[in-house]
Amino acid sequence: MRQALIYLPGLDGTGRLLHRQQRLFEDFDVHCVAYPHWPPMTYVQLADLGADAMECSAGRKPGVVLAESFGGAVAMTLALRRPDLVERLVLVNTFAYYPRRPIIELAGMLGPWMPEKPSHPATRGIRGLFFFGPDIPDSERDEWWSRTADVPMSAFGWRLPMIAALDLRASLASITIPSLVFAAPNDRVVPPDAGRDLARRLPRARMLQFRSGHAALIHSRVDVAHWLAMDWEV
Repeated sequence: MRQALIYLPGLDGTGRLLHRQQRLFEDFDVHCVAYPHWPPMTYVQLADLGADAMECSAGRKPGVVLAESFGGAVAMTLALRRPDLVERLVLVNTFAYYPRRPIIELAGMLGPWMPEKPSHPATRGIRGLFFFGPDIPDSERDEWWSRTADVPMSAFGWRLPMIAALDLRASLASITIPSLVFAAPNDRVVPPDAGRDLARRLPRARMLQFRSGHAALIHSRVDVAHWLAMDWEV
């Protein structure tokens, strides 16, 4: 029986952006969690969605939690609340505390005013400068946009204040689960220093770094199944 793997997505909340990690679906019993667009949910409530997915998985045994960006705090909240469910953590381009405080605090204040409609496609060129590394081909970018095209801006808006208020740093020493932390040096959304600080604070963390851009899980060099086959126990 394959081990369960729960995927906790980033700010988009769709759970649809694991499509380039096909080996995971072959090697694990993968459950992609989606966050509701409405009503707003706390990190604890989102972590409980992950816990429910793990408890409903094959065998109901502890599994792997894979999370990226915004989802990293959801994963760490899950690990703090239900360590019995998590055997390993894989944290990709994420943070326990977002370091660019003026930017995220301003975004948090503006977030509740975002409209209940998706972003206009004309904005993709600008947004893509932040999300994608320069070696991501146009076809991959188009696929990424198509999978997140229906997310209303209001869903991003109510999650931004959560990031602005987040600080899990004092709790990280309590997460003794083996963890792999990936931070892309060219990430323009989450400063890589946030990932490095996370790896230093987690007692059993290993660090992995190479240039993939923020949307690492669609990069050709990123193979999470291979990472999970490595010996990265501390």
